[in-house]
Amino acid sequence: MVNWGFIGAGHAARVALAPAVHQSQLSALRVVASRDLRRAEALSPQWHTADYEDVLADDEVEVVYISLSNESHLPWCLKALEAGKHVLCEKPLALSAVQVDRITEAADRAGRTVSEAMWYRWHPRMRSAERIAESFSDGAHIEATFALHRADHDNYRWDPSRGGGALYDLGGYVLSAVLAMNGWRSPRIRSSTMTIDSTGIDTSTTASLAWDSGTTAALHVSFTAERPREVFTLRGAGELLSLPDWPFSAMARDTVHLIHRNAAGSERTSEYSGIDPYRLMVDDFSRVVSGGTGWTMPLHQSRVIASLSDSLAWQAAAKEN
Repeated sequence: MVNWGFIGAGHAARVALAPAVHQSQLSALRVVASRDLRRAEALSPQWHTADYEDVLADDEVEVVYISLSNESHLPWCLKALEAGKHVLCEKPLALSAVQVDRITEAADRAGRTVSEAMWYRWHPRMRSAERIAESFSDGAHIEATFALHRADHDNYRWDPSRGGGALYDLGGYVLSAVLAMNGWRSPRIRSSTMTIDSTGIDTSTTASLAWDSGTTAALHVSFTAERPREVFTLRGAGELLSLPDWPFSAMARDTVHLIHRNAAGSERTSEYSGIDPYRLMVDDFSRVVSGGTGWTMPLHQSRVIASLSDSLAWQAAAKEN
């Protein structure tokens, strides 16, 4: 049994990670630290505390899950690694490629596993999509959109000093998806546009990408959509790969589908139901840190995402200036 300690008791910890750990046959929720003790206690750990350092000082804790605002990910990842803990950190893992490099170096020194909790990538539908994409011919086009309406203006996601903005919050989903379809090769940026509101965050980011293979991608993330919209399609030479329902937010309660049409015109729809990708992520992480077999998101993939995010923000800012 792998003992988990949570630093932070935010939304993802409450609705997804804590239930996943409790349901796991491989994991136990030993401790939760939150500035609000009631929120920590509500996750039903073996014990709870208001001091994040207490989690790191607990010798029984093997894995630290970090569920804090984005600017806190780097320092607490580094502290957890220095304390000899494995780390699963909420997305974005860090706010720049340079920060990902610092985490990678610290993980290497400590001999510990670090993974970004990009949970949708543990869903078997997305794992299948990544395999199917390998068979697509060059010159395909990808459309990836994750747009919603955020009315919670007191949330840290509206504060640029805390790593707010649509690109940091939603961009990791669409960027990881299009990069996974292209073997994690970095693209050229054809265009990048950000809408910046009075707080200084990007409320939306739109970009066009291209690869040497001829593959292209159109991306869009937004906090100000009139209604939620998620799109993920890959088209090329008569081929189609589509995740038509909630490609980036499918939860255990959802029945979702994958549509694949090959170059010969044969089309198949696969259905997935009752699958909790958070539980799959927790189980895989616990297996890996116990020396068993499982999949965790590699740090080099997190770095490619962060580097592309850096470049999109830089290009959008350069255009504005």
